[in-house]
Amino acid sequence: MIHITELSMNNVILFPKTEQYYEEELTRFLRNEQYSDALQLLTFLLQFPAAQSDKIEQWEALRIWLQTMFPEELFPMPSPSEEDLEGEEDLLRQYISEKSSDDGEYALKLLDLLKEGTLEQQVNSLEQLGFIDQPGISSAIKEWLSEKPRHPHIQFKALQALKQMGEQGFIEFPKNGKMIAVQIEETPLCPEEFPSQIRDMIRRIGDISEISQPDFVYFAKQTWQEFLAYAYGTSIYSDLLKAEEGAVDVWASALHAILQERLFGTVNRDELLDNYGIVGSMALQWKRAHLVLQAFVKQFNPDPF
Repeated sequence: MIHITELSMNNVILFPKTEQYYEEELTRFLRNEQYSDALQLLTFLLQFPAAQSDKIEQWEALRIWLQTMFPEELFPMPSPSEEDLEGEEDLLRQYISEKSSDDGEYALKLLDLLKEGTLEQQVNSLEQLGFIDQPGISSAIKEWLSEKPRHPHIQFKALQALKQMGEQGFIEFPKNGKMIAVQIEETPLCPEEFPSQIRDMIRRIGDISEISQPDFVYFAKQTWQEFLAYAYGTSIYSDLLKAEEGAVDVWASALHAILQERLFGTVNRDELLDNYGIVGSMALQWKRAHLVLQAFVKQFNPDPF
């Protein structure tokens, strides 16, 4: 188990680009009314006493305000039931249907955003297009997805939209420098739809970090979901699905090591591997996983140093 003591935390700093990234995330959470996520992020940021005093005051004031205005966010909420999720989906489908009825060109406007908008606008358009039942929409998304390489996150969102629309069969598109083919209907629509061994990898990090670093798993989950979008449909994802002995511990510990290094600037690798039960026979497997995750982090999360 990795222990971050008060003494060691005094010597840990947030690098400028890292701090900027988390403040942008905080702004996004507040704008989208994700107050629970904002509180978790603020709790994490306040673990860095070496941060500038004015920043600490701002973060602490914002945390107190959120706790005062939204006390319900301090307590864990039960996971939504399947009926609740279906109800939310029905409401969204109804909303999109009404928007499409009021504006005959609404779907075309969403397609324009998909083609010309920012990454955030593209994600928003795909989340809505998945609920539009009009001729030609799914074909336009397929054409857009297949025509050229795009950010893996938006590619995965496009697959989810196509599945939401009831599309099936294989689709080919360029990803990570290669042409890949995936079956649309097999695309997970939420984290719970990924195979159990993939879900177990992030649960393992939670088991290891829950006492000494209870907020660490939050960032691990965010990074893991981004990585799954990056890996989906590639040989990397195929490797994740292989039921090799110790695979869960290998990938979980490799991700833990990389995030520990990036967030705190250092990691006791021997202690970490011992906590996860990584033995000598698993060293090569661990090194491969670490290299894959390291390449992903460097490509999509610029080095904060």
